[in-house]
Amino acid sequence: MNVQVVKFYPFETSLKKPRLLGYADVELNGLIVLRNIKLFESKYGGYFIQLPEIQKDGKSYAIIDIKSRELLESIRRVIVDYYKENFL
Repeated sequence: MNVQVVKFYPFETSLKKPRLLGYADVELNGLIVLRNIKLFESKYGGYFIQLPEIQKDGKSYAIIDIKSRELLESIRRVIVDYYKENFL
């Protein structure tokens, strides 16, 4: 599957870990756009993403559930690579 970053919204971040580095909009095969994927840096220096959620009654609920581990890793890798190329 072709995964491409459409837009990245970087944040000036604090030193608190894990820290939010920004939001990404990602396009899948030119057909679907996933918006507001959060990119975090862990306290150990790694990167991870969080898919969009909705808050209701003090709880978080996933809006998108990606069943393919390979697709999820591909999305993470594309976002991390984009961040490293453009903001580090």
